[in-house]
Amino acid sequence: MGGRDMQTCSLIASATTQQELAKWQADRDVWANTLPIMNFLSQFLTLTPVVTPSFDSASTDGRHLYFSPHYSACLSDESRRFLHAHLIWHCVAGHLTAPLVANHHRWHLACDHEVNALLLELGIALPFDALLFPVCIGRSSLEVYQWLEGHPNTSLENTADIHPAALWAHLPNAAPEQNTVSLWRRRAHLLSRQTDALPERVAKFCEAR
Repeated sequence: MGGRDMQTCSLIASATTQQELAKWQADRDVWANTLPIMNFLSQFLTLTPVVTPSFDSASTDGRHLYFSPHYSACLSDESRRFLHAHLIWHCVAGHLTAPLVANHHRWHLACDHEVNALLLELGIALPFDALLFPVCIGRSSLEVYQWLEGHPNTSLENTADIHPAALWAHLPNAAPEQNTVSLWRRRAHLLSRQTDALPERVAKFCEAR
C-alpha cells in the first residue's frame, strides 16, 4: 500500500472514531433528559475508543468505557445505548472482578443476565438478542451461574461485550484495580438511597453490593 493510500485509510479511521465517539456522548445527553440516574452514573466512565486488532468489542475497567469504533459502527442506536448502560451496570453490580469459577463463559452469561434484568427494571429497552433467562429474573449472578450448569450448550449463548475481569487478555494495560472496585461499591450503596430515582428491587440490589 502506497503512502497516499495509507494516509487516506488513517484519515477514514480517524473520522470513524470521532463519529462513533460522538454517538456514545450523545447517549448521555439523551439520558440527561429521560433517565438522569443513568446520565449521572455515566460520568464516572471516560469514553475511550480503541483501535487495535486485539479489541473488537466493548468493555470497562471501571474508569474507562472502551469500545471498538468499527464494532460501534455496526450497532443500532438502541443496541449501542443498551450496551452503554449494560457496561455501566457491570460496574455497579460488582462485576469488575470474577470469583474463581470453573467456567468463565458461563460466569459472563450469568453476569450479563443479572445486569440486563436490572436494566429492564430501569425501563431501558433491551435489543431482541439481549441475553436474558426469564425464569432466572430476580436471581443473583451466582445462582444463575449454578442454574446454567444444566444448560445443554452454553457455548451457543453470545455476549455483547468483554467481561471486565477478562479485559486484560485484550488490553493488557487496562485491568480493573481493587480501589476502583471499592469505589463502585460505595457508589452502589449511595445509589441505594435514591429511592425516588430507582425501582425498589434495583435499590435493594445496590444496597446489597
